[in-house]
Amino acid sequence: MTTNSRLTLLFILLIAISGLSYFIFFGGNESIETSLEDQDEKEPSTTLLTTTTSTSTTVPSTTTTVTSTTSTTSSTTSTTIPPNQTAIYATQEEINKSKKISYDFLESGCKKDFENNTDTEWMIPVEVFPFDEDKINFSLKIDSTLGLDVDCIGKLIPSILNDSRGWIKVTEKDFQIVNEVEGEFEFTFASPEKTDELCYPLETNGIYSCRNEDQIVINFFRWVNGAIDFGADLETYRLYLINHEVGHILGWGHVGCPKEGALAPVMMQQSKSTMGCEPYGWPIYEIIEKEFGINTFSYLPDENIDN
Repeated sequence: MTTNSRLTLLFILLIAISGLSYFIFFGGNESIETSLEDQDEKEPSTTLLTTTTSTSTTVPSTTTTVTSTTSTTSSTTSTTIPPNQTAIYATQEEINKSKKISYDFLESGCKKDFENNTDTEWMIPVEVFPFDEDKINFSLKIDSTLGLDVDCIGKLIPSILNDSRGWIKVTEKDFQIVNEVEGEFEFTFASPEKTDELCYPLETNGIYSCRNEDQIVINFFRWVNGAIDFGADLETYRLYLINHEVGHILGWGHVGCPKEGALAPVMMQQSKSTMGCEPYGWPIYEIIEKEFGINTFSYLPDENIDN
């Protein structure tokens, strides 16, 4: 092969190598750039999908937490019971029947049409029983200026407490009235002014009753006027008032409304509000807890007032 032929072949070979190098270099870069662009487009899409999925999962979880927190807060500061508590319902006919008791003086409240002719500050019933350790013994006194029949009240209260729908179903002991020396606790019916004095340091403000240690003080204002949520139904209110206060004596604390439309627990502060529950005067929730071992409600702070 001549020198010129060799030079020509070398020249062609160099051109071919240069072209191959160009293709490898620039073609590779173009492929890399395309891959990076695809990645840039896909990553936001993937991130958005992940964020959306995460948000969809987190929001219900957050809502549940807030609801749970709200319920818990309400159950300790207001009158709302946490979810999944026992709720008891009744027809209007059943509620009407609940006001019928053996000693039928709930409607009148044992009010008299004439004033008491006495100079004593307090009246006590004539008929009392000797102390009986197998029974729950309480005494009674009534402000003589109130125009209430003390002997009538003395029969009315035991007829409520010893009713088959009353606290006797929980205590399994009869209640009886004794003289004030032998009483384990005392019922006192007083004017608003005297109620405030007897309930101190609890603040009854002339409108509430109270349980102050072993003394139940029934505010005459409440006895004759009832409470807003009861309307004109003084019978149910008086049942509630007696049973609520005795519940405190027996160690039961305040509770809330289990569900709108359900019967209000007797240990709910129904004088203030029934919070959507139906006003009711018997300790039905406590009886169910006693007989069936069902935890029917949770406790609220016990203020001993409301009543």
